[in-house]
Amino acid sequence: EEILQEINGYSVADRQLLENFEKLKNDGSTASGCWIYSGIFPKAGLNKANQRAPEDLYGHGWAFSWPKDIRVLYNRASARPDGTPWSERKKLVWWDAEKKQWTGRDTPDFFKDKPPDDPGGEKGAKALPGDKPFILHADGVGWIFVTSGLKDGPLPTHYEPLESLFRNPMYPEQQHNPPAKKKERPDNPYAVGPGDPRFPYVLTTYRLTEHHTAGGMSRTLSHLAELQPELFCEISPELAADLDVEHGDWVTIVSPRALVSARALITPRMRPLWVEGQTVHQVGLPYHWGWKGMAKGDVTNDLLAISEEPNVRIMETKALVCNLVKGRRAEHEAALDELKFLLQRPA
Repeated sequence: EEILQEINGYSVADRQLLENFEKLKNDGSTASGCWIYSGIFPKAGLNKANQRAPEDLYGHGWAFSWPKDIRVLYNRASARPDGTPWSERKKLVWWDAEKKQWTGRDTPDFFKDKPPDDPGGEKGAKALPGDKPFILHADGVGWIFVTSGLKDGPLPTHYEPLESLFRNPMYPEQQHNPPAKKKERPDNPYAVGPGDPRFPYVLTTYRLTEHHTAGGMSRTLSHLAELQPELFCEISPELAADLDVEHGDWVTIVSPRALVSARALITPRMRPLWVEGQTVHQVGLPYHWGWKGMAKGDVTNDLLAISEEPNVRIMETKALVCNLVKGRRAEHEAALDELKFLLQRPA
């Protein structure tokens, strides 16, 4: 709790804890470990991170939601420009003319005492008028399109993933986002697309509550290793029936780059999709395992393609293609070299 109080922030002169980040100053009179968590420990004896008594539908009283324990960002947008709610049933915050402050069901994501008719004029976020809810935008309004700065802007549109089962329905001649970068090389081949028959399923990766990122920290902890002890692969009952796979069987997931083995978790959570007149199966894999720790397993990220999204260079890890066969990796490793050889040949 002492560390959490340091993170929360305090006044340097008397070590008094700060209510929230708005109390932080840039003159050296206050200190905080991380401004977004300022308010997590606003006074002695009140550790909001440890609260477990929800008070409302938005979860106030249960832990802390940064910043300022706000549960719905930009909630000033739930009120009209004049400060009255757009909807009585769905109202979040509104202007209380008697108390001259914003109040409501959530912590206002706005300056609490700024009236709706405030013209603005100061520097920073305070320069925004009182009817502009989006305080992280320079003009205070929500954006349908980005005016500058994006390599693929200003309007959003649809492109297929770099590996896809289908041709782009919006732009048949432009399958992928033009500025996106494939890093194709011998150790990073891609499926021939769209619709490479060797990889008929959609692959997606995701996190588990019990493990953290690649698992290097969480797989060494006995209680977390017990809760999630082994890499598993989620598939639908329909796909399991097609492949003669039973719950708990070993299966091997193959991409153009690698293959990994996992236990089959058969669940209706993974639903087949009907796309362009055919059934499309999805395969889900968490990515927290490796060769060290108490809970060990194959490295899911080996399956992924190295790529770069055009603006922040994030790899495409949630939409790829794969195949799935019954049995463990050792039974199928010889097939991987053949796959890579085939991928390097002209389509």
